Formats: sequence, structure tokens, C-alpha cells
Amino acid sequence: MYKTLLVLALSFSPFSAFAADFKVVGMGGSDQVFIWKNKAAQSEAMSLISANVHKTYPTLVMRLLSCMVKSGTGVIVTDMGFATHDIKVVDGENAGCRGNIPTEALKSN
Repeated sequence: MYKTLLVLALSFSPFSAFAADFKVVGMGGSDQVFIWKNKAAQSEAMSLISANVHKTYPTLVMRLLSCMVKSGTGVIVTDMGFATHDIKVVDGENAGCRGNIPTEALKSN
């Protein structure tokens, strides 16, 4: 009885309908979206990229990635923040990948 009520509550909750309507979009017209391991990894990567370290030592940045997905890939937001969001990929070959993206990389349908 309680399981049935929980399933019904989750399936009709505003969050479940809202969360399914997101896609990630590439920054600056890119067809790829970087999903960083977490907020700290994203911050470190941006610092390395700003310092042009990624050109000489790309592995320092790549180790901070959780995955890369195509622009337009469906995601669920697991923690919505101000500057970044934690997400889980629900479409494509990287389904299940979790990580952090900048707010500008999230688009609702």
C-alpha cells in the first residue's frame, strides 16, 4: 500500500515532470558538452583553461571530466544551483553519467 502511494506521488510530482524537460547545450556553438566530475573539478578546469594549461597539458583537464555528451542530450537536474547544476545524463551512450555543468549549458524544452 505504502509503496503504491510513493510511486504515485513520485510519478505525479511537479519535480518529475519538470526534471525530464532538460537538455544540455554546447557553449559557444560547440556540439559537445563537458560534464565535470563536480563543482570543484569544473572550477579547477576553468582555471587551467584560462591559464592556457590545457594546450600544453590536456590530461590535466581531461582527468576532471566525468564525460562528454552531444549537445541536445537529455538530462535530469539532481541539484540546481546558481552558477552550476549537478545533473545525470538520461539519453545516449553516456546515460547514467553524473556531474556538474555551468547554468548556461542547461536548456529546458
